[in-house]
Amino acid sequence: MKILTALLLISTSVHAQTVNNATVNMQGTNQNVTITQSGGSHSASVDLRGNGITFLGSQSGTTNQSYSIAIDCGSNCPTSPYTITQY
Repeated sequence: MKILTALLLISTSVHAQTVNNATVNMQGTNQNVTITQSGGSHSASVDLRGNGITFLGSQSGTTNQSYSIAIDCGSNCPTSPYTITQY
């Protein structure tokens, strides 16, 4: 998980994960973050800071799906940047 977090911190491309628990802390401009979780009992904690940030999150499977999200987009906030789907 430490390696994945480090990669997320230095990259600006789209990121995907299929794990039970995800933690993303990112700062920067024009970041695109995608978290996809499937299976049982999973959660995501997302803290994004910077301009032009987008976030797509999807959780599927059994119950106990949760997101904790904090986004500070500064002065350049996208008009439709955040999508969360749980099913």
